[in-house]
Amino acid sequence: MSSSSSSPYPRSSSTTMSNARSSTPEHFNVLCGCRLRAPLRTALTELNVGRRILGCVNYKDDNPCKFFDWVDPPTCERGKEFGNLIVKKNMDLLKDRENGFGLEIEQWQKREEWFEVKINCMTKKLKELEDGFTLKMKEWKMNEDWNALEMEDLETKNEELMLKIDEVEAKNEELRLKIEDLEAKNVIFRGRNKLMKEEVELANVKVKLLTAIVVILVGIGIVYFGGKGWLKKKMLALP
Repeated sequence: MSSSSSSPYPRSSSTTMSNARSSTPEHFNVLCGCRLRAPLRTALTELNVGRRILGCVNYKDDNPCKFFDWVDPPTCERGKEFGNLIVKKNMDLLKDRENGFGLEIEQWQKREEWFEVKINCMTKKLKELEDGFTLKMKEWKMNEDWNALEMEDLETKNEELMLKIDEVEAKNEELRLKIEDLEAKNVIFRGRNKLMKEEVELANVKVKLLTAIVVILVGIGIVYFGGKGWLKKKMLALP
């Protein structure tokens, strides 16, 4: 397909080749029928491989303006072969890269599968650890509750023991008071006993003294009265 007669590039090959050597994409400012700047592209077909072209920017749309113009001259047979060879090498290289990329993807997929297996194993182990930890926590809670019950029982027994100790101390205090009272009474009793003993001793002394007086009086009576009968009566009258 060729452009209309309004194309800005002459058809002579020398002029076109000169333009091709001296031109860069920035030097092309051609508007297509859509009134848009025509982009510079490179052909990859077998007959025109490597040739630069200017075309409509909307060439992929349903209704493009069909603007088209070659920038470079036609390629010779040797150039076509060389260009096709380069294209083939590039395509082969691209294919090799795609194959290598496919191998890398396969390796990454295998690594991903391996990581998934590892993650599943780690998740399973983590679940087992969590279950074990949960079980340990339940056991610890049960032990804690049991220890709390034992502590409550010990506290209750301790309170009962303290009450018994207080009761024993109260009884000991009562017993001590009774002992002190008994000791006081004992002191009083000993004092009374001593006093009674002294009184008995005094009474004995009085009896002895009275007996002595009686004996003396009897003796005096015998001397003065001289009668045995009277003395016998007196003796019998003695207690």
